[in-house]
Order: sequence, then structure tokens, then C-alpha cells
Amino acid sequence: GTRVLKTVLQEMRRLRSDPSYFEQGTPMGSEVLEWLQETNLHSYTPIFVHHHLDSLEYVAGLEKANLLQLFDEHEELYPRSGRKGAMGGELAKLQKAHRKLLCKTPARFYGWVLPRPDERTRPLSERLENYRDTE
Repeated sequence: GTRVLKTVLQEMRRLRSDPSYFEQGTPMGSEVLEWLQETNLHSYTPIFVHHHLDSLEYVAGLEKANLLQLFDEHEELYPRSGRKGAMGGELAKLQKAHRKLLCKTPARFYGWVLPRPDERTRPLSERLENYRDTE
């Protein structure tokens, strides 16, 4: 019995780390994969899958230290020229994409353009409140 349970748990871990499961088996996983493609960060897919970063709401809430950890893991998988300081390379690309996720669409207010977070970073429950089925 214990051996069967151990085998099932191993298989579940393997499935959860599969990008196709991530896309189809998690409600918002496809949006995360879409965002990675849009920002040319598709090489981060296995890292996002491994850490179950399956919601842009969650990704938007990542701290600088979390982004640095993701970058370090990316460098282990795909060694390049390193960080190049805070102003260049892959780390800057990841940080820029994260900032854009937080303030993607400009909103106009009395002539001023105010940043507004990407709609996909809102909780699904809030997004569904505005959903209207058309007939």
C-alpha cells in the first residue's frame, strides 16, 4: 500500500511539472504562458511550472528577491553572460516585464496618463463579476 501511494505521489509531481498540465490543468496557467511568450521570456516556462506560478495575479505580487531567485534558476538552466549588473541582460528583461505587468495599460484622468495594472492580474472572482454573457 505504501509503495503504491509513493508511486502515485511521484507521478502527480511529474505531471504538475509538465508545461502542458500547467496550461490545461490550472485555471490561469495558459495566461501565464501567454504572458511569458508576449514578453519573450518563454525560456522561463520550466521554472514557472516548477514553482507553480500559475496566476498572473500571483506573479504580479512577486518581490524583487523572488525575481532574483527566478533569474538565478534560469541562469543555472541556461548559462549566459551573467547578470551584467542591475542595468542589463536577462535580469533586467525579467524585471521590466514584471513592471509592465503591474502597469501595462494607461488610463486617462484629467489629461494625465495614469498606469493601470494588466487586467489579467486581477483575481478571477473580480474579473467574473464584470462578465456578461451575450445572447
